[in-house]
Amino acid sequence: MLDLARAESPSDFDPVATAKLRAGEIVSRNSRQRTRRVSSRTGARRIINTGLLLQAGLRALLPVHERRGVAAARTPSPNDPKELILAQENYTAVFGSGTEATAAQRATAMASIELAAQQMEKAGYTVLAKR
Repeated sequence: MLDLARAESPSDFDPVATAKLRAGEIVSRNSRQRTRRVSSRTGARRIINTGLLLQAGLRALLPVHERRGVAAARTPSPNDPKELILAQENYTAVFGSGTEATAAQRATAMASIELAAQQMEKAGYTVLAKR
């Protein structure tokens, strides 16, 4: 499994391994690297949603042969941000098809990853966000 502490190094970033992490693992591993703690429940939810957004985007890009053992996306909640709902629905559609993602599905996945990277950068994970 990918050690996100090492993901700060460009040669160590593995998007397939990262896609296979659960969003909670992404958040907890990143949180250990931070000196500043998330002080509010809203802040913690925002970080978890960023992890879910990144996970959904990366997983939608997995080649068919890499999908073994990857869990289906969770059902979006009505309280989830619309971008997260779209990313999760896209990920579910890609996995449900049993084929490679279409151009439109890849574009949706990339938009999710880019938004997650922007959110990570705002939260202080600048080097990881650039990967």
